[in-house]
Parts: sequence; C-alpha cells; structure tokens
Amino acid sequence: MMSDDFRQKLKVFASRMVALAPRCTNEESTKLFLILPFLNFLGYDDRNPDEVCPEHGADFSEKYKNRVDFAILKGTSPVIAIECKTLGSPLKDDRGQLRSYFNAAPTVKMGVIADGLVYEFYADSDEPNMMDQTAFLAIDLREVAKGKIEDSVEEGLKSLQKSNFDPENIGAEAKRKLIFQNVIQQIAKLAEDPSEPFVRMLLQNAGLSHIRTKALTEFREITRSAFREFINLRILQRLDIPAKDKELEKSLSPTESPVSEITVKTDEASLPTASELEVFNYVKRRLAFLVKENNMFEEIENIEFRKYKGKFVVFHKRERAGRLFDLYESKTKKYSFDFGTGAGGETSTDNLLEIDSPLSAIFAKRVAENEPTSKKQNSVKIA
Repeated sequence: MMSDDFRQKLKVFASRMVALAPRCTNEESTKLFLILPFLNFLGYDDRNPDEVCPEHGADFSEKYKNRVDFAILKGTSPVIAIECKTLGSPLKDDRGQLRSYFNAAPTVKMGVIADGLVYEFYADSDEPNMMDQTAFLAIDLREVAKGKIEDSVEEGLKSLQKSNFDPENIGAEAKRKLIFQNVIQQIAKLAEDPSEPFVRMLLQNAGLSHIRTKALTEFREITRSAFREFINLRILQRLDIPAKDKELEKSLSPTESPVSEITVKTDEASLPTASELEVFNYVKRRLAFLVKENNMFEEIENIEFRKYKGKFVVFHKRERAGRLFDLYESKTKKYSFDFGTGAGGETSTDNLLEIDSPLSAIFAKRVAENEPTSKKQNSVKIA
C-alpha cells in the first residue's frame, strides 16, 4: 500500500492539471502547462536542459533523424524519451515515432507518450532497445483527480520519480507489470465465466474430487457468486467501515453482506453457505469410509445438492426420488437433519459422526431404488 501522503499529493496535482486542461488548445500549451509540470511533480528539473532536454535527437544517420519532444538525461545520455500530443489527440499515432527514437538511442530505457492528462509508459522488456507494443503503465489524471487509482498503478508511478527511477531495472519491472496486467485480465475472465478446469480445481481444494460434468453448471454459478462476494468484502475493507459495521459484517453469513444484498437475492436459491458445503463434503467423505462395495463407492459421485431458502437438500441422482436428507438451521444444535420417515426422521446434533446410522441406511436405500431392475437383486452392504 502506498503512503497516504504521496497519494494525496498526486490527487491534488491531478485536480490542478484537470482544472488547467481547458486552456490547453495546442501542443505547445499542452507541453508548457501540463506535461512539464508532470515531470516536475516526478522530481525532474524542467528548467534544466541538462536534465530535461527539449527536441532531443538520436539519429541512425544524417538521412534518418529521430527527435522527441523531451528527453530526460542521466549525465549526457538520454534514459527517458517523451513524445507529446495536443490534449485529446489519439496517442497511438505517435507510437511509431517514439519507437524509432527508442531504437536509435541505446541508452533510452523508457518511452512516454502523453497528451497532458493521459500518459502511457513503455519499456523494452522483450528485446533490448526494441520498444514493447504494450504499455506497462498507463495513467489518466482525470481518474486520479476523482481518487480512482489502483495501488499497482500508483506504485509504478512512484517508481518513476527521479529519486527512485532505475534505468537498468525498468525493463524487468515493466515485464513484471505486463504479466500482472495479464493475470488480472485472466482473473476477470474467470470471475465472469469460470472454466471447467478452474471450477474443478476449486472444488477439489474444497474436498469435492468427483464431480459429474452435468453438475458443473451449478458449481460454475456458485464460483461466480463466490467471486462477487470476495470482491464485495474487499470493497468493505477498502472503505474501512466503522468498527460497529465491521462487527455486523462478521455476524452475517457470506451470503448476507450489505454490499451484495441485491446479488444475494438473485442467487439465494443456488448459493450454499459455508456450513452447508461443509456438511455436503463431510457426507461424501464419510460415505467413502463407510461403504464396503465398489458399486456403492462409485455411487457417491452421484450425490448432489440443491439450495432452497431455509433448507439445503442433499440427494442421490434425483432430487425427489433420491433424497437423502434436508439440512435446516437449528437454534439449539449446530446441525439439524431430516432423513424422512422410516430412515431416521429428524435429528439435531453438534457432532456429525452421530448421523452415521441414518446416513448409511438412507444412502443404501436410495442406491438400491435407483439401480436398474436387473441389478436390484444384488445386496448392498454398508458398515
């Protein structure tokens, strides 16, 4: 996390630049009132041509001359090249020009394209003196003025200050940031549309290693909801809500966070609580220990669940015909089960080991009922 002091100074500076922006109607005024103050904010002396040199040239030959609007020098060698555009102009138009200068000046380690409010920063993270196609850092001062800036972007900007800038390591740092951006994009994609391997990996870590393909649709929705809840909780942390509200947050179940109230109402029927998933995972693991025959062990994979408002239903293959039990909230015990008449009935307990008998009996009964007629004559054995 960056220091509040730097963050506040950056926000104040951005607000001042946004206020001045309407008066910048050409490239020269953009340089004078927006870009040079930005370099000064980073600690570079914009009044010293030996440090911030205008119209700096780097030529392949007399015929092919390359110039940039500003070069930041270290000693007598350029290390940062800056190409300026009139406020509001597309930055992509000058990437080729900046790339040519970058290639022509071996000491340059970073290229910048800016219109005074939007800045793009490039390095040579793939090949020396070959400017990357993708900016490793981009910043819009209009967003900064609103207080909208990610920690990673702020950290990157601080590393470009004169006191911190390291030309020799900027390529490696740029590579790290580009990889970071790519990972963020992949996470965003997975949050919106979780892939089958990703969902299976999460479920395996949660203790569910045998999931049928047809059951993945429901688990993918659970994964999407979990991502949203995780983001909501992070928002609460970033807002640093008062202690009394934090206590309220702790007292709520994961599906009852104030920030996600609307989302929860939409997903209420499909999103199990942590306690319900704990019971579901336990049941499958426990039955794997209790069963004695291979066909029974294989049938554990066919155990599924469905969440309803007020209850959690666990079943074998078919929800109604294969119902194993309903799980309810209990006011007196940690768990409250209903195995149905003739299979154990209602029972409340604090110890899941106490449901071994009714669980074994109802599972054996449902497996036998769901077997093809030709197989029902075979006996089913459970400890």
